[in-house]
Amino acid sequence: MTLMATPGTIARGRTVHIVHDPQPGQRLTVPAGSRLAVRFRRRGLGLSRWQVLDRPGHLLPLEEGPHGFLFLVFDADSGSGQEQPLRLVRQRVDRSGPGEVRDLVIRVS
Repeated sequence: MTLMATPGTIARGRTVHIVHDPQPGQRLTVPAGSRLAVRFRRRGLGLSRWQVLDRPGHLLPLEEGPHGFLFLVFDADSGSGQEQPLRLVRQRVDRSGPGEVRDLVIRVS
């Protein structure tokens, strides 16, 4: 199932599409030239931090925080035929080992 990212505020004439607590494997469609904000709810005492593990080339990171990211969305290169997910991982400072992973597929309209 593909979902449209929810348009949010207008920042300097550009639409910001905001996604809150995305589900693993979620598919989003976002227009080229817009911004995509991915936000996660803070849990507990703030011992966790989200990080970008891998991202497709059509997403340019603009801001990165412990619980959210902002990307500029470019037109995707459709020549490869492969979808590269945006892979985010939540690491906890009080635990070692792999954390929670969320893969999101971002399609450009």
